[in-house]
Amino acid sequence: MIIESVWKIVRPFVPVQLYPLLSPVYRWRRKSRLRRLEESDRTYLASHPEVLCPPAELRYNAVGPYPIEAFLHSGEMVIADIEGALQSIGRSLQEIRTFLDFGCGCGRLIIALRKRRPDLDIAGCDVDERGILWCRRHLQASRCVVNGELPPAPFEDGSFDLIWCGSVFTHLDEARQDRWLAEMKRMLKPRGILLASVHGPYSWEPRLPPWTIANLKKKGMIFARIGADDGIHPSWYQAAWHTEKYIRQHWAEVFEIRAYRERGLSDYQDVVVAENRG
Repeated sequence: MIIESVWKIVRPFVPVQLYPLLSPVYRWRRKSRLRRLEESDRTYLASHPEVLCPPAELRYNAVGPYPIEAFLHSGEMVIADIEGALQSIGRSLQEIRTFLDFGCGCGRLIIALRKRRPDLDIAGCDVDERGILWCRRHLQASRCVVNGELPPAPFEDGSFDLIWCGSVFTHLDEARQDRWLAEMKRMLKPRGILLASVHGPYSWEPRLPPWTIANLKKKGMIFARIGADDGIHPSWYQAAWHTEKYIRQHWAEVFEIRAYRERGLSDYQDVVVAENRG
């Protein structure tokens, strides 16, 4: 706790290029948090053996150190954020028939959607093979597949009414971002909707050094190697920050940007609402 408190104070003054030097601290924190989480799971599941939830390590890899109840509740909250994003352009989750959770991890959103919309045709994909294996074993009503680090994804052209891409573009460099944006367009039906979260000002203003923020505002996007998850996530999976201006200009080369919702995901990341122009 002391280390985390000190880090919050000094972080705005640490160049992002030095973040990999802090990876031993990240790994120590992960190990201690995961141990506490596994202990909490054992206690909870002893009283609630009927609850379906991925194991602690898979949850941590996908969304962080969420206890079981918080993990399941957060899936419901993501649905509320999706509904809010759709409503901002006069659309509704009820009109969606085919849904792709791109970067589904170990199925947090799929679990919640299955309860809310059992009629919905849901697919999920991720580079995390272990997370997808858990989904295949426990969420068999949904199509869950492993995708590569680069397109194509294993889905047909025009397969989906909506693609949800939560906290994926927050980890890709510009070249990968652009290739996946084109792939999202391919997989969407005409007038299909892409909802994608990005690291906007609320996530970078109190955390990045002033000179990095100035560079970000100038370029519109910054990608940096963090190194905290070496050996857990792929080496290309690092950290990216965007400006709204960049999104409205650069992403508009592929999609029509219908809305940009500040802090539209979990009151933290911004959500881009984009439509496939067909």
